[in-house]
Amino acid sequence: MTGLFRLPPLPDEFDEYTAQTVLPEFTPRFFVPPMLDKPQNPIMDTLKLRAPIAPVPTPLRLALATELAPLMRIQTVPKLNDSIWTDAVKTGFARSEILSWDALRPNYSGHPVPNPFISEQDKLVFAAARYYVQPRLNDPGIEVKYVTQHELLTALKMTVLGTSSPLHTWDPVSETFVQIVAEKGTRGILLVDDKDEVVSKSWISGFLTIGTLMRRLEILLASLGSRFAKEGPTIHAFTHALSTILSFVRESLARCSPREGQLSITLSAVWNEYEPYQDILVSLAALCGRAEQKSPRDYVMLDPAPINLLSLLYDHLHSHMEQQSPTMVTAVSAFILTSASREYFQQLSRSVGFGGDSSVKKPARVVGEQDQYALDVSDDGIEERPDEVDSIIDSFPTFFPPNVVNVLPAAQKSLILLRAAEPDHPLLRAPPAHCIVQWFWAWDEVEAAWNHRDERPAPKQPARRLEDSPVDGNEPGLAQFRIFDLEPGGHFGHTLLDDKHTPTPISALQNFIDTFPKSLHPITPTLSHLTSLVFERLVQHASTLSSTLLSLFMSPAAPLQFRPHMELLHSYLLLAAPSFRSRLAAALFSDSQGYDADEAIPVSVRTIGARRKAPEKRDRVHRWPVGLSFALLERETWPPVGADLSFFLRTVIVDSFEVPAERRLAEAEGDGAPSIRETFWVEAERRLGFAIRDLPTGPGHDQWLNPLSIEALDFLYMDYKPPHPLDILITPEILSKYQRMFTYLLRIIRVEHALAAVFRMCRPAARPLFPTFTPSNKLLLHFRFIAHAFVSTLSEYILDTAIGGNFDPFLASLSLSQPAYDGHSLGFSDVFALAKAHSALMDDVLSACLLRSSQRAAGDLLRQALELVLEFAVLVGERKTGRLEEYEAAPRLGDLAGRFRAKMRAVTKALKALLDKEPVLGGEGLGGSSAQGPGQGQGRRPTGGVRAIAHLCESLSEWWSS
Repeated sequence: MTGLFRLPPLPDEFDEYTAQTVLPEFTPRFFVPPMLDKPQNPIMDTLKLRAPIAPVPTPLRLALATELAPLMRIQTVPKLNDSIWTDAVKTGFARSEILSWDALRPNYSGHPVPNPFISEQDKLVFAAARYYVQPRLNDPGIEVKYVTQHELLTALKMTVLGTSSPLHTWDPVSETFVQIVAEKGTRGILLVDDKDEVVSKSWISGFLTIGTLMRRLEILLASLGSRFAKEGPTIHAFTHALSTILSFVRESLARCSPREGQLSITLSAVWNEYEPYQDILVSLAALCGRAEQKSPRDYVMLDPAPINLLSLLYDHLHSHMEQQSPTMVTAVSAFILTSASREYFQQLSRSVGFGGDSSVKKPARVVGEQDQYALDVSDDGIEERPDEVDSIIDSFPTFFPPNVVNVLPAAQKSLILLRAAEPDHPLLRAPPAHCIVQWFWAWDEVEAAWNHRDERPAPKQPARRLEDSPVDGNEPGLAQFRIFDLEPGGHFGHTLLDDKHTPTPISALQNFIDTFPKSLHPITPTLSHLTSLVFERLVQHASTLSSTLLSLFMSPAAPLQFRPHMELLHSYLLLAAPSFRSRLAAALFSDSQGYDADEAIPVSVRTIGARRKAPEKRDRVHRWPVGLSFALLERETWPPVGADLSFFLRTVIVDSFEVPAERRLAEAEGDGAPSIRETFWVEAERRLGFAIRDLPTGPGHDQWLNPLSIEALDFLYMDYKPPHPLDILITPEILSKYQRMFTYLLRIIRVEHALAAVFRMCRPAARPLFPTFTPSNKLLLHFRFIAHAFVSTLSEYILDTAIGGNFDPFLASLSLSQPAYDGHSLGFSDVFALAKAHSALMDDVLSACLLRSSQRAAGDLLRQALELVLEFAVLVGERKTGRLEEYEAAPRLGDLAGRFRAKMRAVTKALKALLDKEPVLGGEGLGGSSAQGPGQGQGRRPTGGVRAIAHLCESLSEWWSS
């Protein structure tokens, strides 16, 4: 035994222990707990569901025997290496020491498991464990197919390209990819290696989405090409852009995993390559109404109209920018909008002469040689407008800024009018080719547009191709040396193998995506700001075009000055010229005492020319239409027709024109040319004339057929044919307002002449009309006085306040000095604003005369008051001619006087009600502040429409309302 265990000698400190004869006591190595003092029930103890939680007792450590203590002393402590953990990982175990039935399969590798989690072990082990824990129930309606990862990826790569694969086929009814099953009517489930049904379906669904949307969009492309073959360039550009994107996506998907020679790759890495293209296809499908959730019967076909299509594309891009979609998705949406709107923007630019050739073939404008101002029994004979007006674009996409929508229609019309007014104007010349409107997204392009500089490269001349090089056809062997005939650097962009290299649409799309910014420039932080910057140059050009045309109409030196035409309308259609008013009154009206006044009555034009007079006594059986000219009643028919009326009215117009002395001198000497103003008045003689309108003849509308009525001359009106392009400022609608005023003024002149005839008939004091009825005679004189005061006040108000008070400030706004046209200091933005101001001017005149439809009640009262005055004059005429006896006329006179007083009280009350109903605003006038020209605010302000009625109320006597 001594040879087996060699113990070291005991040290000296152990001598005291060896001298002891008693050994140390051993402590017990176990513990027996005392039993509880209660009866035990083994059955209840067995039924306990869980053992009570109790702390694990710490085992008692026995004190080491004294004689074994030296055994614990270690002579030397080995030195530990610092790389102990690294060495442990490198060494490992050669084989797994876990014994299980799984180790008996042939493909068991035997490698040790890195950790105890089942999901981290071999995929087949994990699949077997999951199948054991959750066994699949046998369902005859479900067909389960197990595939490996490589088989699935190979099949799905075919599916994402829109073609059928060994696992999925295209269903034309639902337009989706479905799994191929052995038995018809069953549902297929694919399980990938170690993935369960949920994970497999979730992962495969992304690839099926790509394939389904790709196939649906390809079908849509085919239908767009066949259905909208003649719908214009916008839908074709959209179709081409969509086709380019699908080709780009298809080529990109073909380059994704799995590739040839790729040994292993995880499914998450594969999906990371395909996910960006799924986002693109989902976005395109939502745009085209082909979302995966929709069935074919719920498809909505795109609207091919350019306005609706571009609005849809813009809203789609705006939603992606607001949602912070991936940059590639936003870039693709911007590419579609840029491509689809390019031709529409060019067409819009050409419509205002901006960019490219702005010349448009002008239609031949034939002017009739016949005298168009003779008495015409037809309608107005309005001159036809040019055909270009029909091509004006007045509706725009929803994303157009308001200033663009407001300025473009006016600019298009201004361009047409400018071509007609001054075809050789410098503004009509074609601008440089780079002045085009198009979308730009790069930051440098935004900065260039903001700073008003053009950094886009000028179009270069195409380099000479290799095949264009001069080569002797008789020596074909020299063709291979054609590259040496090119200019230096001319061979860049193509290779020797392909000398016809040109950028493809796919490469252009790739370049667009690569250069598209991740965010918009801070100068244009939103898409609406960028849109305004894109149209900035177009708006500037349109504004310049409109102001240029306006200067041609406002400049005093221009042949198409607008002011002389306004003076002509004011003088003749509104009877402001005293010479024309007096001649017209002499031709149509008379204030003679009656038929017995020995008045010379012209019977024909020939007798007028010969100045022969033959007094004729009129038949006293017919009632006398007091105030009308006897020449109009010669044929005893109404309305008068024939050459007499035509001759009278033509001479009225011709004789009223005053020929300037300078023109007579120039014509006499023969060495001077007429001025622009003289030429205008010469042309005005051919453009101004009288005409007869057709009026209704039904019950209640035939008053114009009665010469005793105040409406007897309503069939006669004056017409004016403004020259083109001034007809945009004097439209038929505006002329109709002038003609309404002309008719109204004829009624007032008729009543004035009727009252003048009453004065003549009452002038002889020795022969009163009521010799025996003295009160009736006094009533006659009183009625004559108040009627004359009323008519005079009304006539003065209409000519001076309603017409003159509005026309004079408007004409003053047209009398501007020449420097005012150099900038934008005009009072009107364009000629159409001037036309609106002209129309508003006539609206104010009509309102001041109570001729608007909203003032029908007050206007009818005023007309009825004038009718009572005319009826009073007719009554006096009948008493003068003896058709009425004194006792018959007296009660009718009293009745007329009472009715006139009541009517005048109603008129004043209605006028005050109008003033109270529509309070006058400080800015009211010619349609607002736009009707006033520059510097007009310092001069006379227009009296306005309803505001002018206050002057009429002040002019009428207060006792009418008492």
